Amino acid sequence: MRLIHTADWHLGSELHGYDRSFEHAEFLEWLLATVKAVNADVLLVAGDIYHSVNPSVRAQKLLFRTLFRLRERCPKLQTVLIGGNHDSPSRLELPADLLHGDHLKIIGAMGDPGESLSPLYDADGRVAAVCGAVPYLRPGDLPAPARAIDGDGDETEPMRHPIAELYEQVASAARDAYPQTPLILTGHLHVAGGAVSEMSERRLMIGGSEATPSSVFPARAIYVALGHLHRPQTLGGAPMLRYAGSPFPMSTAERDYRHSVTQIDIDGQELRMEEIPVPRPVAFLRAPERGALPLQELEATLSALRLAETNQERRAYLEVAVKLDGPEPDLRQKIEAALGDAPVRLTRIVRETKTTSPGSAPDEDNQDLDASTPIDIFARKHRDAFGGDPSPDLVAGFVALEAAAQDPMGREDRN
Repeated sequence: MRLIHTADWHLGSELHGYDRSFEHAEFLEWLLATVKAVNADVLLVAGDIYHSVNPSVRAQKLLFRTLFRLRERCPKLQTVLIGGNHDSPSRLELPADLLHGDHLKIIGAMGDPGESLSPLYDADGRVAAVCGAVPYLRPGDLPAPARAIDGDGDETEPMRHPIAELYEQVASAARDAYPQTPLILTGHLHVAGGAVSEMSERRLMIGGSEATPSSVFPARAIYVALGHLHRPQTLGGAPMLRYAGSPFPMSTAERDYRHSVTQIDIDGQELRMEEIPVPRPVAFLRAPERGALPLQELEATLSALRLAETNQERRAYLEVAVKLDGPEPDLRQKIEAALGDAPVRLTRIVRETKTTSPGSAPDEDNQDLDASTPIDIFARKHRDAFGGDPSPDLVAGFVALEAAAQDPMGREDRN
């Protein structure tokens, strides 16, 4: 059986005000062709389907059209989508009654562990694996901590991690319903050891911690299809833990990533993995490639920039970095003048000043609020007001409050 694992599409996202619908449409067209070309049996999408809990009509149409065309081009393909921290569970599941069937399963929020299971069929129609589709977990999704107590009331085993307890419940349900069948799990979280992209990934607090230990996943699983971290990476171990990564850069910090989807071939308990590179429809440029230039040198570099003319939606994104001795109120105008009619889209200006301490991040144009997450701004304000970082409990409370504010439809509407 062959699976394609992808994640973190972020439909409806923008980059410093530039719409990215063209890039998403190009990726999804490529994905349709790739799924068909490799004769995939299953498509797993591990969360953050949308960029916002209130996706635009355009973004929703793009998803629905893609699902329809997958069904049309690959009638035997099974598709499993889970919600991520950017997705509203109720909104993601809204079309479930129209779209669900043997070919499609959408899990926006965690329910009964047994309801998360999907048998996965090979080309001959035989159950070759079972998928435990676990989405992004909110505090209310987690079971109460389990304790083993002896007759004297003493604890005989350490308290199990609540996420580990949930995954064990899913694995137990799979073992009961599909004994001896290979188990595949999904997840949308930050697993300890994974490389992060600070500029585009929201910090997650699940079960009281930001990074979740890899030990929460049952050893019975042969593969865990992960979402949330945008760099494609394998964490290894047993089971194999894999982030498919985003299909293209979600910020300028990700321009050097080798974006891909992951092909998984399963033969019994044997598993083979292969990366399939995703073509990049729009280039990401930086001037200079590394570091920063004094303003006059930067202006000369930009004036000498030579790129082929192209239509607006294919124009390269450009980040520039400049060394400054002091305030430069007309900086953006000077940079735009140096660029002239160059076919690029200026995304952000990174300022490096004499007051920037060694090893610290340079100041960014407009403090780069587009790249700041709400928790980053909250932590910055806390440091300004109280002289230190907020406590883990305070961060967890803020994240929970943010999640509730971003899901105006409410989970109670799922029923």
